[in-house]
Amino acid sequence: MKPVKKPHQIRIIGGEHRRTMIDVLTHDGLRPSSSRVRETVFNWMMHQWGGVFEDKRVLDAFAGSGAFGLECVSRGVREVVLLDTHAPAIAQIQKTLHKWQAGKGIVARQQDVLTLKTGTFDWIILDPPFGQDWLSKILPAIAPLYHADTWLYVETEINADVSMLSENDWICIRSGKTTQVQYGLWQQTTQNP
Repeated sequence: MKPVKKPHQIRIIGGEHRRTMIDVLTHDGLRPSSSRVRETVFNWMMHQWGGVFEDKRVLDAFAGSGAFGLECVSRGVREVVLLDTHAPAIAQIQKTLHKWQAGKGIVARQQDVLTLKTGTFDWIILDPPFGQDWLSKILPAIAPLYHADTWLYVETEINADVSMLSENDWICIRSGKTTQVQYGLWQQTTQNP
């Protein structure tokens, strides 16, 4: 196993902890979403939820740096589950949550999302490691985790095939690209006749 490198920092962009710098460990495959992408995505969700985050339940399925899940915590989401299989990354997120004195509905744990079986979420965030065909593995596995009004955020490498989302009855409502990533906000087609 490679040694864990020293952390670098990213900035929380909104909510109670706006402008707070959080430590992020550097390890292979970890690439925190840029502030610009996070700001765009949270603006989309502000519009979709009418600015109300407090009554929501969010799953950050590949938490990594914790950037998305911690943004949710900062914005007052009542229940946030941050999962990752990399123990040092989860430990770093837990340090931040402890420092913030996050409530009991906020959980960061070392777990593979494919093993999560309980509860449904209002927003599922999927930002899996690049080049490992995670979407085809995870879409069937998350079916028990969403309800008719769940939003799905997906971030992948720029040329990744995301057609399996449509094949699994998701429709893209908003999307964007940077030089390295493509990202979008998806909803079940049953809600969009």
